[in-house]
Amino acid sequence: MRKAWKITIIAGTAAVVIVTGMIMAFNSIMDKEWTEQRAAILAAYEKTILTKAMKVERFVAEKSYTVITGEDKIGQPIYVWVGQDEMHTEMGSSGIDAAQAEAKVRTAHPEAKVLRTTPGIRSGQLVWEVFYKLQPEGKIEQHFYDYYTFKDGQAIDTLRLTIQ
Repeated sequence: MRKAWKITIIAGTAAVVIVTGMIMAFNSIMDKEWTEQRAAILAAYEKTILTKAMKVERFVAEKSYTVITGEDKIGQPIYVWVGQDEMHTEMGSSGIDAAQAEAKVRTAHPEAKVLRTTPGIRSGQLVWEVFYKLQPEGKIEQHFYDYYTFKDGQAIDTLRLTIQ
């Protein structure tokens, strides 16, 4: 009986050490990203009318942006793109929202499974990037990026990811 308790205590201690090490490694890896996100939010609070950040994402195209989705002081939706040396703010009412961009994909491809929708800047233009997957009958699953203009939702481009 004593041997079983010793093994249980040693196994439990080892599990705690392993989990603690994994958490510390994850925090170490993510620290730079989280620091950049916090800095972008603080810059947006100082330089825009953003008063509440609700979602922070990374958008990478020609340039990398931290995109903040939030609200102004009266609760209206606002988007802020924070780049290396630039910042752009747009009210949610001045364009389509994520649900409308996703609806455009679902209209064109009813069987599509939308994985992520992100506002971004591509080729100097405000866009919605919709990442989704399709599995045509009898074929391998395929992933796509559709880009729509932020202002009016016009389709810009579709990129298909391929495995080669």
